[in-house]
Amino acid sequence: MRVGIVNKEGTDNILKIKEYLPDLAEHMPFKEEYSDDTPDDEIKQTMVDADIVLLAGDVGAYRAGITLAENLPNDDKLSLQRGGGRRNVYHRQIRFVSNITAEKERLDAILDPEQHQYYDDEADHWFTIGHENVHSLGPNMKINNLGIYKSIIEENKADMGALAFVDLLKNLSYYNETQRIKIIVTAVVDSFLKVEPSMSQAHRVRTVMQNYFIHKEGGYNITEDGKIHVNIDKVVPAANKMLEEIIRVQLDNDFDEGEAYINKYFKWTEEMKIIGDKLQKLSSVLNCKVENELADMLLAEG
Repeated sequence: MRVGIVNKEGTDNILKIKEYLPDLAEHMPFKEEYSDDTPDDEIKQTMVDADIVLLAGDVGAYRAGITLAENLPNDDKLSLQRGGGRRNVYHRQIRFVSNITAEKERLDAILDPEQHQYYDDEADHWFTIGHENVHSLGPNMKINNLGIYKSIIEENKADMGALAFVDLLKNLSYYNETQRIKIIVTAVVDSFLKVEPSMSQAHRVRTVMQNYFIHKEGGYNITEDGKIHVNIDKVVPAANKMLEEIIRVQLDNDFDEGEAYINKYFKWTEEMKIIGDKLQKLSSVLNCKVENELADMLLAEG
């Protein structure tokens, strides 16, 4: 169970992206091959920004961490059957760093000092808004043959779509130039993990794949003193290129092709190891304190 209080101002800001979804759909790769498979205006999709009051049950007991946002319910859930729709819920507290000292230590250890100004935790929230909405674009219903790889590839699509459309959304005035740069730098920096994941860790597998692809395309390099330098103007073209490959794999809907695609890019490189070793030495307590005065008051009165 998850209980939250909707933040109206935050929700209004998130909902602004809805007017741009038709523009994003027009720029999706191979759109003519699945135009009948994507949501139209009659499919209800809403988004809310929420302050968490309580996490309990399965969510509270079994999740190692709470994500920035969740896209629920999916197409096969009761809400759509009863005339409802997708409901993206964004968790406000999770995107606020509570340990500023630990965050600074992390950036000092892994990021080129010249680019510290472009790392912004709020940019992760902007990226997540793009990610959740890209889930509603591209092939949705005809990719079941991908089996165990379906989730990895779909999450890969959502991430690369969020990056690929940064320039378009900037041109449409949804982002400004500073936001554009911050989204790119923050996304690349956050694609580095502490240790190599196993194939069972779907979300982390796709993160490694993206990191490998972006590096291969020149999107970042590691400096002589072992820090990330993001080559900002190369990241969006790389994301567009990977997004095209992802959509092709989804449309072909072939298990072996999906497996080959993942194995091609799921590679733990020396660059990832250099940064991963540094991350292991740092504090992991950056955020995720669920603090809200109104929530505390309501709980005390209850």
